[in-house]
Formats: sequence, structure tokens, C-alpha cells
Amino acid sequence: MNIQTIPLLFLIVSSFILILFLGWRYALLGLALQYIGVFWLIAQTLPVGLAAVKLIVGWMAGAILASSQVSLGEELPVSDLSGRIFRGFVMIFGVIVAFSILPAAETWIPVERSLLTGGLILLISGLVQLGLTGNPFRLSLGLLTFLAGFEMIYAGLVSSVLVVGLLGLINLGIGLAGSYFILSATLEETG
Repeated sequence: MNIQTIPLLFLIVSSFILILFLGWRYALLGLALQYIGVFWLIAQTLPVGLAAVKLIVGWMAGAILASSQVSLGEELPVSDLSGRIFRGFVMIFGVIVAFSILPAAETWIPVERSLLTGGLILLISGLVQLGLTGNPFRLSLGLLTFLAGFEMIYAGLVSSVLVVGLLGLINLGIGLAGSYFILSATLEETG
């Protein structure tokens, strides 16, 4: 087993956790694993300090979303077995698609294979999450996942401190906007 397959496994497992389990605690565990894998792969091309910025900002966005869920005090309804099976098959298909378009993507995007693989997995996982829900919490997680995939591919192309900072601000903005939309429904009901 190659050392670069371990973070790819982190990304695949985190994608499945984010898709299969609807509880916000499991979702935050999946998000934390996802950003550990992103950090691990990006640290191979960018300096460790810049890769750590992506890790910390991702965890901060997750903490912002978690604080809104804690103050909301309710869980998403438990999904039935058929829903989990469907989402699992969609994610399996997404991973297969990511690995099948990898050779064509390598000819177009001059990035390390592990970064491109992880980025494609997260891009597809984010699109699947965005397509399967209308919940603001799950939509925020889908946007963060999609953006993490884009950041991985883009980090292999450009190693700019300014770009890392701006993408970090976008991540925090997604976390804050998601938190606002989560809490706005309860504020309208009480107000």
C-alpha cells in the first residue's frame, strides 16, 4: 500500500459518512476526516503551513455549522434503509466515475495523480450531496466538500498564499451562511 492511498481512503470514507448518515454529529466526523485527508494530500505539494490553513479553516467552518445545530437542538429524521442503500449506490457510482475519468483528466490538468484523484472524489461527492437534499446543513456540507475538491486540484496548479487565504474566507463564509440559513427558519417561527 502506497502512503498516498491512506488519505484517499480517508476521503472516500468521509464521503460515505457524509452521504449515508444524516445525524449532524456523524456529518461533522466525516467533515473532520475529509479535511485531514485534504491536509495530508495538499501538504505534499504546498508548504505545511498553507496546508494547515486549509485544515484549520475547514474545521472552523464545521464548528460554526455545529454551533447552529446545537442551538437548534433537533436532529434530522432517521433515514429508512432504502434511502441509505440508494445514497450508498450513488456514492459508489460516483467513486467509480471519479476513477474512470482520472486518465482523461490527467491529460488536461497537470497535477499529481493523488491530488487529482482526491479532488475528483470530493467534487463528485459534493455534487451528490447537493443533489440529494434541501436541508441547509446538508447543503452547506455539500458546498464545503465541493470546494475542498476544487481546492485540492487548484493547490496542485497554483501555490499562492493569497489564493489559500481567499479560499479560506470562502469556506468560512459558507459556514456562516449555512449557519444563518439553519437558524433563520427557527427565528421566523419564534419571531
